[in-house]
Amino acid sequence: MLFAIIFLIAFVLLGLFALWLSRNVEHGEARFDTTGKAKKPDAKDATPARRIDDS
Repeated sequence: MLFAIIFLIAFVLLGLFALWLSRNVEHGEARFDTTGKAKKPDAKDATPARRIDDS
């Protein structure tokens, strides 16, 4: 019984740590340059979305 309680407490603490980490770490591509200013997307590289056929 004691093992189950310790396991549940560890599981909850690990989940809380993962939640905190996901909220405090930047995801995806870099949005800021080395000076800390936001990058502007290059319009010349933008292409419209295309549907992928399942054939």
